Amino acid sequence: MTGRPADPAAPLISVIVAVHQVAPQIAEAIASLRAQSLPDFEALVVDDGSTDGSGRIAAEAFAGDARFRLLVQPNRGLSAARNAGLDQARGAFVAFLDGDDALAPDFLRDLHAAIREEGTEWAACGVTLVHPGGEERPHPALHACDRPPEAGHLPLTDACEVARIFPSAWNKLYRRSLFEGLRFPEGSWFEDHEVFWALARRAPRLAYRSAPLYRHRRDRPGQITGTDSDRVFDVLRVLDRLGPVILGSGMTRTAEGYARLAARLIHERALVIRDPARRARFLTAAHALLQHRGMGWQAAWDPEISRGLGLALEGVLPLSVVVLGDPGPALAALDAQGMADFELVVLGGRAPGLLPSGRAVRRLDPEGMTPARLASVLEGRWVLLLAPGEVPLPEGLMRLVNLGERLDLPLVLGALERRGLGYHDGWTDNRVVPGLAAMPLWGGEVALGGAQALCLYPALGNRLMRRDLLAALPGALGLGQDGASAQMIALESALQAGRAGTTRLAVLSVPDRPATIPGTGAARRLLAACPAPPALPRGWQAVVLLRLAQLRGGGLRLPGALLTALREGWLAGDAAPDPGLPRWVRALMRLR
Repeated sequence: MTGRPADPAAPLISVIVAVHQVAPQIAEAIASLRAQSLPDFEALVVDDGSTDGSGRIAAEAFAGDARFRLLVQPNRGLSAARNAGLDQARGAFVAFLDGDDALAPDFLRDLHAAIREEGTEWAACGVTLVHPGGEERPHPALHACDRPPEAGHLPLTDACEVARIFPSAWNKLYRRSLFEGLRFPEGSWFEDHEVFWALARRAPRLAYRSAPLYRHRRDRPGQITGTDSDRVFDVLRVLDRLGPVILGSGMTRTAEGYARLAARLIHERALVIRDPARRARFLTAAHALLQHRGMGWQAAWDPEISRGLGLALEGVLPLSVVVLGDPGPALAALDAQGMADFELVVLGGRAPGLLPSGRAVRRLDPEGMTPARLASVLEGRWVLLLAPGEVPLPEGLMRLVNLGERLDLPLVLGALERRGLGYHDGWTDNRVVPGLAAMPLWGGEVALGGAQALCLYPALGNRLMRRDLLAALPGALGLGQDGASAQMIALESALQAGRAGTTRLAVLSVPDRPATIPGTGAARRLLAACPAPPALPRGWQAVVLLRLAQLRGGGLRLPGALLTALREGWLAGDAAPDPGLPRWVRALMRLR
């Protein structure tokens, strides 16, 4: 370690930049510091044993700027790097910048002003989450918070409220005196939590600005928070050490706040564990910790925490995913799901026995398979059917299971992303669902009569059925791989359920024109063979036939579908056509 220089002019703020193996990102981090609108700072760049030239690149990036110093040490971990910076810091305030992140130009200015205006010892801000590929998403750095305050302060006297705050060291500014006798625990990952709760006890008011002043990179290879290794067990040791700290903090609602924090941290680590054996060991250890501390699974407070994980911790398999036919790109998407606690079954298609993560794939013969028979051989509490070409979105399974568990209904529905045409809410005519637009983003409950069932988009993977609902579907329905079969399963499951949960969040990616949509003749035969559910309006077959024709080939196939519906007598009814059909088709149907 280089020695501390004898500089009598102490800066206002010391910024500690921890650097380890971030050669592609460190120059951006340094540039963001040099661009700060508040220039009165020193930057302590701590190279923690990098072998990729990160320290050299950092030094080149700040060359000629006397505010920067490079401190070099053997690799001892993030906590040790931050502690080394704290030991050298001279400013009245201190901030932390990770070497793969960046600051907005007004980060130091605005947080320093917030401390002064709110009369607090520290301040926090919102963040911009930067994902691979360049996608950026602002976040208030508060969990379960749809409408964060723009400015003010957060009281830290209620443990449940404290558990909502990002504990990260990096989106905050602190009076350096807060760290007297306090350092980051070395040798452990997830070190921010213990320091954050200690600071909350020392300084129970936190100035807050919702503006995203800190840019945090997500899912970088080698990043601690995305590592699938036995280091994930560190979070359980951190939680165990935090128990007496939180419970003895003097805050209100300490037991509930501790349980909420435990659910959030266990959920976050479970998201990255793909290895089945490691995941099983982690769930066993997490369940033991919850039992030891007398805590249940507290997921209700935050819609982003997996309720399915809570079931898995109790030994209940949350979900069975059944791919009808050849899975195509769905397998890779399923292997990358955040909620990984499900069994995977392929019905009649080609698939490997194991996915790259080690997940097993069970293959079943479709011959003679009925909904009831399929339900009898599945193990999950919920069932998701995937038609060919359908691909779950990264958080799709978790969003559906969370909604189903929260509302305790046999059927839940989500929105779609069409690969070329974009977002679709899952209803061919959403006017039949009063209040849908005003429904909370995470979903609510709707009644399903014949009109609503008839307006469901012909996809399968955006709906989740409880296994008993699948077992109750008519045996004559079959489990075909084409779009007409998907439409009939959607109709029958909705009518059987009577009520459903629905969310406007997208859960599934579908092609604009599914390759499995049958021709008019095949669709006619299927519709004619299906017993007409009495709840559907007369002429429902014409609505479905025209919908499938438009999906398959657009306007060119609609005249033939109209003639077929006329010959079958399906135009004699009062079922409303889809509003997305061409005007001339809707006009002809109104002449019935």
